[in-house]
Parts: sequence; structure tokens; C-alpha cells
Amino acid sequence: MTPARDQPLAPLTNLPPPPQLPPEDPSLVLPAEIIAESRRTITRGLLRIAWAPALILIALWYVLLVLYVAGGSPTYWGLGALASLAEPTLLRTIMYQLGFTSSGLWMAFLLLPVGATVLSLLLLPLATAAIAGMNPRRHLSEAGFQREVATRITAVLMIPPLLTVAALPITVLLGVPQPWSGIGAGPLTALALAVVALQLTWVSIRGWVTAPRVLGIQSAAALETTARLDRDLDKRHAAALKVLAQDRRHLPPTPGTPQAAGALTPRGATTALALILRSSLTWVVPALMGLAWIVFGITDIVVTFSGISDLELNPGPSPLRWQALAAGLPLLGLSLLAIAMTPALAGLLSNGMRSQVTDQRTYPSWAHRARVNPWEQRVVNLTGWLNALIVLGATVVLGLALVLLDAVNGLAWVWMTLNVLVIAPLLGLAAAAAMRTGLRDVLYGPAGRYMRRDTEFALVAPDIGTRTERAEDPAVRAEMRRRLQEQDGDHSLEIFDLDTAGDRLWVDDSMPGARETQIRAVDIARGQLPDFGADDSPFAAPAHAGARRERHEAPSRQHDIPGSVADLREA
Repeated sequence: MTPARDQPLAPLTNLPPPPQLPPEDPSLVLPAEIIAESRRTITRGLLRIAWAPALILIALWYVLLVLYVAGGSPTYWGLGALASLAEPTLLRTIMYQLGFTSSGLWMAFLLLPVGATVLSLLLLPLATAAIAGMNPRRHLSEAGFQREVATRITAVLMIPPLLTVAALPITVLLGVPQPWSGIGAGPLTALALAVVALQLTWVSIRGWVTAPRVLGIQSAAALETTARLDRDLDKRHAAALKVLAQDRRHLPPTPGTPQAAGALTPRGATTALALILRSSLTWVVPALMGLAWIVFGITDIVVTFSGISDLELNPGPSPLRWQALAAGLPLLGLSLLAIAMTPALAGLLSNGMRSQVTDQRTYPSWAHRARVNPWEQRVVNLTGWLNALIVLGATVVLGLALVLLDAVNGLAWVWMTLNVLVIAPLLGLAAAAAMRTGLRDVLYGPAGRYMRRDTEFALVAPDIGTRTERAEDPAVRAEMRRRLQEQDGDHSLEIFDLDTAGDRLWVDDSMPGARETQIRAVDIARGQLPDFGADDSPFAAPAHAGARRERHEAPSRQHDIPGSVADLREA
């Protein structure tokens, strides 16, 4: 017999807007709810496993260096290498013609990969800071939290190569002296391969710096296995709550609420654009870079053979003409703005599907959600179609502009054809995939605003000090006492142990504001110290009769407690 808690719930419709939960103070997170002992502990753990990312980064830098050297004209280098089999000095001649020297290449290949990798490793404390403040309870799933941890660490380690590849074409356009004299077909071929190398490196490093390996927690896959197959029903139920929380952001949003127009706000539009661009890294960029390598590689072959009789590198005119840039850059900006607004337009066009929604609850399976929520399915599909139409429209407008500017050539026609046949459909698929998982982020914002996942951890690492030191913080112990008082049952012994562990944090409940844990901090900021030992002090524990009698009988053994910081210094 299936337990009642494992049975599916009845469909839910006409749900009210979900309330936003108040944010927690990270400084009051209990020590038992913190994953790592300290930020320094995480950094040391990252250093212990950094050998694998270091090897991957060294390999990446060697690939980038080879692409930079050969990027002037890959075909010319290839022909020179073949010709050097018969005449070894020819390769050296080609090297000098392309602006390189043998000593410079030796120094670059010996020092640059290692030095750049060391620079990435020096950024590991920044990676620790990027994940230390994360709250696992604000993530909808354990897999999402662990994936975000790995992504943030990878992003920090990849900062040097990403900035290098992004800055290289800018330096060429600015005329910085270097072997690349312009952005011709050869350099564009090398840049396309460099982007592919960056993506492969990103995936490799992210697969290594996983949250279980860095933080020592249970993997999401193992936790999901426990939630599905464990024989203990209570353990299985607890694991299921950790694996995935119920998303409170129902679709469609309640009419008349701010969430109903969330996609029209700057935050919603920016979120939509970021989600679509991030999805494009998987759907569009690999295909685009592959096509760029083929097209520009063929162009480089044609240019090289056309000037091979001179035995000199003739890069030819750059495929990126100024007319194309002048017309394409403003058009690109308008296209990005239109892409950011596609979820809002898709939502308006899908209002007629609201009455067909049979269940507004969020299900993990997209097939299930699409079956019970036709409105969400319609918005997702329309967003994909609208993005594809934007690419088609931008391509047509760009083609007309190039014709009017008399700047169209064979290469431009090739790229416009590829945009229509390949890039537009792929961008539509990328946008649809992004909205399947991110439409609620566009309309409502992050899931953590409306829910807290049932997991034992609420912080990765303390911002100051260690987890052990936090247990001695009076404000944290006051928070522990407050939680014990709110729990059912008799916790007097736990509260007594907590109070006797250090300064007494509990006060007379009859005093105004006595339950405020910040009262001590305010007094200290004013230069006044609370008198814990004086009679009738609201901060003192109620002493028993024997202790009071002993205090009055032996006044000589009493010590005056300073009433201010100044008195304490004078004493």
C-alpha cells in the first residue's frame, strides 16, 4: 500500500499569489547549519584538488597559444610545414614573415601556460568568497545548488583565459603591435576554435570541482537514489524533501498582481535575456563556432592560394567590413532588446489559455507540466518562435542594409543563409529550453523568495571567523534559545545548558523590548555595559533564595560592575 504522503495531490487551480518569505540574517545561522568550518577550510580543500584544473588550464593555454601563432594564416602555416620537410629553413622564414621569433616562441611556450595557470590558482580565495554566502535552502533542488557551486568556482578559474580571448580582437582593432595585423579569415578561424576550446575546458573543470568534492557533502545523485529506493520510508521521505522543494511560483500568475506583469519590468526582461543567452551557450554557440571554422577556414585557403606565388602572407581584406559593423551592431542591440521582451509578448498572446489550465502546481517533469498547464506550454513555444522570427527579421534587414551600402559579397550571403537555416531555429530551441526552467524566474524572481527547501544546511561558510567561534557568539546563542522556545516540548535543560555555556542571554520577559537580541549591541554602542550582577537587573538570571541571602550577608566579597566603557577603562 502506498503511504499517504507518497500519493499524488489533487490538482490545484485559482491559487492566490505566493507570499514572499522574509530574508534570513546570515550572521545568525546556527553552527550546525553551516557546511564548512571556515572559508579558509574551503580554500585549502580547493588547493588540494586544484591539480586537475591546473593540468586542464595548462592544456588550454597551450591550445590558445598554438591558435594564436597559427591564427595569422593557418593554411600558410600548414603549407610551410609541408614544404619544410624538403627545405627546413623555409619554416623559419615563414615564422619571421608572420612576425614571430624563435626565442619569443620558446619563452612563450615555456612560461605563458604555467604563469597563466598560476594566476588562475591565485584566484581560488575569490572562488571561496563566491560560494561561501550561498544558502542551500534558497535553491529549489539539491542538484541545482550543487551545480551552482561548481559553476561559480569554474567561472573564477576561467577568468584569465576568458578575458584573454575577449581582449585579443579588441587589441587588434585598436592597432596594438602584434603578429596579427588585422581580423582576417585566419584570425577568425582561430577565434572560433578558441571559443570551442574554452567551452570544453569549462565543462571539464566544472565536472571536477563538484560540490561533494569541494564541500564534502552527499551528492545529489546519491540523495535522489535514497529518495527513490531506500527501504526506510521515513528516510526516503526526508531525502525526497532535500532533493526537490515544492515551487510556490504557480503559473499563470494571479491577474492583477505584480508577478503578472513581471516580464515587462527591467528585472524580468534582463532575467529573460540572461537565461536565453545562457541556453544559447549550449544550443547555438557550438554550432555557430563550427560553421565559423568551416566558412572562415575555406576563405583562408582561398586567400592563401591566391597569393602563394609571392611566398608571402597576404591576409587579404577582412571579412568584417566597416559597413557590416555599422549596420550590424545597432541591429544586434535592437535584436537583444526584442529577445528580452519575447516572454512578455508570449504571455500576452497566451491569455486565452488560462481557462484550460487544470493544475497550477509545478511538477519536475516538463511533459507533466505541459499536459496540465497549456498556458505555460503556449508561452514556452511562442517564446521560441518569436526568437526565431527575430533572427530572421534581423537577417533580412541586415541584408537590405548591406545591399543599399553596396557592401554585400559572397561571404555575407553565406552567413545570411546560415542564419536563416541554422542559427534562427537553434536560437528558437534555446529560448524554449530556457523558458521551460526559467519562466518562473522571469515572472516572479528567484525561487528562494517564496520557499525554503527542507535541508539541514543554511550556509556554506561563515563570513567571519570559524563555525566553532560562531557557537560562542552571544547573538547566535540567543537565536538558538529563541528557536528552542518556539519548538514543542520541554527544552528547559537545553536552554539551561545554553545559558550556562557563557554569558546569560535571557532577560526578564516583563521588561519592554527584553526579547530583542540587539539590546546588548545597542547599549555597548552607546558606551553602556549591561549590569549582569546587580540586584533587580533585567539582564540577570533570577537567583534562588540561598544565593540572595549569601549576597546580602557577604557584601565585602561583591565587586562593583562598571556602568560604562569609560568606567571600565578607569578601573
